[in-house]
Amino acid sequence: MIDGRVETPAAPPARPPLVAGEPESDVALIKTYPGMDSALLTAVVDVGARGIVLEGTGLGNVPVDLFATIGELSEWGIPVVIASRSRTRGVPLEDLHLIAGLAGKLGAIGARGLAPSKARCALMVALGTGGVEAVRDWFGRL
Repeated sequence: MIDGRVETPAAPPARPPLVAGEPESDVALIKTYPGMDSALLTAVVDVGARGIVLEGTGLGNVPVDLFATIGELSEWGIPVVIASRSRTRGVPLEDLHLIAGLAGKLGAIGARGLAPSKARCALMVALGTGGVEAVRDWFGRL
C-alpha cells in the first residue's frame, strides 16, 4: 500500500508449464555428499522410483562418482534433476561452471533455481508429460 492504493513493485512469477497427465508419485529426493556410492541411485530405481532429484551442494555440484550413473539412468528413461542446497539462479545446468555443467552434458536436468523439495514436486508434475525429454522440456520452460 502506497498512499492508500495497492502497487505491485515487481512482476508476479511466471506460471509453470501446463501438464497433460497425472503427476508421478514415486520420485526420490537424495541428499548428496562426498564419497557417496552411486549404487544408492540405482537402488531407488530398483524399488520403483520413476525419477530422482539430487540435492547437490553450492551451485548444484554433485560427487563426480555419480556422473556415470546419472548418464545411465538418463539413457534408461529415468530423469535425474539436480537442485542446490543453496539459492541459485534459474539458469540451465549446462550454463553453470565445469562440474555442474558436465553433469548436464551427461544427461542431468537442472532444477532452474528451485529448492530440492520444490524440484521434487516439479519433477512429479513434469513426469506426467512423458519421459526424460518431456521432463527436460518442461524444466526448460520454467
